[in-house]
Amino acid sequence: MSTVLTAAQILRRLPHRHPFVMLDAVTELVPSQSGAALKNISISDPVFAGHFPGEPIYPGVLLIEAAGHLCGLVMADLDEPAAPAIGYLASVKRFRFVTLVRPGDQVRIRATAGTRFGGMTDFSVALSVNGADVASGSLVIALPNS
Repeated sequence: MSTVLTAAQILRRLPHRHPFVMLDAVTELVPSQSGAALKNISISDPVFAGHFPGEPIYPGVLLIEAAGHLCGLVMADLDEPAAPAIGYLASVKRFRFVTLVRPGDQVRIRATAGTRFGGMTDFSVALSVNGADVASGSLVIALPNS
């Protein structure tokens, strides 16, 4: 069974706050298995003041962070929304960027859980804009006390 999360529900389930709230909506969430989310890229994001003046490009490291947030939500216990899941990005592997992400883009992020080892889970993630791939790779998320 798939779940959809609004921005308010995301805020209840993740510990991140401004300026590190990276997801605008979760369009699909199958706990412990997979998820899909949206990240709207706005010219009003303060990162564009320095990245780069005259040629705004959304930083790849922030795209990785957004994908990590989705992975954390996939791992979170949806029955305990009052207790935010604090997962840690433990590894970034084989990440490649295909094209630039700019203001006005809506990034669709997909995450699929793979191998679990101890309190860590390996995820395959893919990011796209208008159906075209912009980045993909593998993230490992660690949940302490798991």
